Amino acid sequence: MVDVEDEILVRRVAAGDERALGSLYDRYARLVYGAGVRYLGDRGLAEDLVQDVFTSVWRNAAGFDPSRAGFSTWVYRITRNRATDLIRRRKARVRTVGGDSLPEPGEPDPAGELSRGFDVASALSRLTPAHRELLVLAYFDGLSQREISARTDTPLGTVKSRTTAAMRALRDILADTDGGPADE
Repeated sequence: MVDVEDEILVRRVAAGDERALGSLYDRYARLVYGAGVRYLGDRGLAEDLVQDVFTSVWRNAAGFDPSRAGFSTWVYRITRNRATDLIRRRKARVRTVGGDSLPEPGEPDPAGELSRGFDVASALSRLTPAHRELLVLAYFDGLSQREISARTDTPLGTVKSRTTAAMRALRDILADTDGGPADE
């Protein structure tokens, strides 16, 4: 299911396909967790957020309407809503003294970082598996091109040219307002 688009996977989830949910989880769980850590400021709550978000995806997949928003936008909204709920519950129980203040529920993402992250994840899901693997290894796992070459048993020159092609394809997908699949 690596090559299947998010919107098709969510339709399969609505039909009860657990593997499709697993594929969406693999694509978005790290992003939801990272958003949770940034928004909630607590790793434990961020783990709860991931569970809440994907439980919601499972329960509400039939209500997903691709004509209203892409899957990444839908998951982003679920993430924001669940994070807001967690903040409200936490504020009702505990008042912190000093330190950085938490964002207020409903407060917009000031830098747009979270929504951009979901856009990138959605775009990555539209890349070929080889391109996606290179970019994930480089940018999410922090490997150098030489390390990617060694890990994937691919010549260094091939890693370099594929990385360039992958970045170009990713840029084209992000620039495409339709968000259609990348060529290759």
